[in-house]
Amino acid sequence: MNKYEYLKLIDKEMVKSLLPVRFPESNKGDFGRLLCICGSGEMPGAACFAIRAATKCGVGLIEAAIPESIYNAIVPNVPETLIFPYKNEENIEEIILEKSKKSTAVLIGPGMGWNEKTKKIVFNMIRKCTCPMIIDADGINVISENIDILKEARAEIIFTPHPKEMSRLNKEKTEEILLKKAEYAGKFAKKYGVTVVLKGHETVISDKEGVIYVNKTGNEAMAKGGSGDVLSGMIGAFLAQGTTPIDAGIISVYIHGLAGDICKEKFSSFSVTPTDLINNLYKAFLKLEK
Repeated sequence: MNKYEYLKLIDKEMVKSLLPVRFPESNKGDFGRLLCICGSGEMPGAACFAIRAATKCGVGLIEAAIPESIYNAIVPNVPETLIFPYKNEENIEEIILEKSKKSTAVLIGPGMGWNEKTKKIVFNMIRKCTCPMIIDADGINVISENIDILKEARAEIIFTPHPKEMSRLNKEKTEEILLKKAEYAGKFAKKYGVTVVLKGHETVISDKEGVIYVNKTGNEAMAKGGSGDVLSGMIGAFLAQGTTPIDAGIISVYIHGLAGDICKEKFSSFSVTPTDLINNLYKAFLKLEK
């Protein structure tokens, strides 16, 4: 029996049918506003990758809440973005929450660091934010310390763990997660009422009912630090444009992987970087449009 008979395969026609429509008379207000809460002194690149990827995926406006210490590293790389720099010693949880009220989606976690400040911001957003959120990277890590916080969520949530992060959430060995990716993604999604994008070779996505989708674009050249930040920015962009959480995941993993396939052909399986993925997203979109 084909091991994918019980899954739904993501293909080009499915993705084309889910893409937001862009009318000639559109303006930026028609394509949403994404709030990105990301980055730290140790990982400014994660914020750059996520924000730059989002700008390439059609969102109308992006605002980034970043530590003041990385302001000079971020601003030259994302000139299209509104920037809210904050001091690390500030209690800015409620300020960030207020900014989310102007947004149509929130991305939180990439490069923030696994620490108490991240935990305060993430937990406050889960408890109080009412617009859909993508929780990635260190956002997932702090939640692994108190998984029941998800029961207090007021908004739709997309989780984007890699297998090791999923192992922390489930208290299982990473090897076990890899053997049963679809099973773990589906069970977690149903138990906590979230959409799960379990990354890796043939990424699997589960909606809140446990319906599983599998993606077959992408390759080993993408196994680099930062590739996941690119994906989270993409998902944020589509979620901000009004797609459902499951559709945002489906569109993004397919196009992310397709850009990776294009880059592998161009740069080899060794030399592809997250920057290459971002710079070649337009080619993936052109393939869909044709």
